[in-house]
Amino acid sequence: TSQNLWSVPAWLFYGSGIMVLFLFFGMFMTPSQNFAIADYWRWMNIHMWVEVTFEVFTTCIVGYMLVQMGLVNRAMAERVIFLAVMMFLVTALIGISHNFYWIAKPTGIIALGSVFSTMQ
Repeated sequence: TSQNLWSVPAWLFYGSGIMVLFLFFGMFMTPSQNFAIADYWRWMNIHMWVEVTFEVFTTCIVGYMLVQMGLVNRAMAERVIFLAVMMFLVTALIGISHNFYWIAKPTGIIALGSVFSTMQ
């Protein structure tokens, strides 16, 4: 039998792999490179770690438990997890900018990042 590529365990695997990928991107930044780019990747590492370890993992575990309790079917849990992961990704990419006070970005960008970070 073939494994469903969008199953709950597969999402946990994908999320963990993406987190490691972002971690490696951040390791390539050195002090001799552009500070704004290095700081962006540093904060991206922190945010992606939080997205994977807390938000995606928690969403997958809650979905799994609801399926096991018979409260929702597996297909519905997988759809909700897929939607949640996409929402986490979009809000994380913009939400990271609430940390940009380190590189003196305008307050409007920081405020927008704060709104999206809160939506996470």
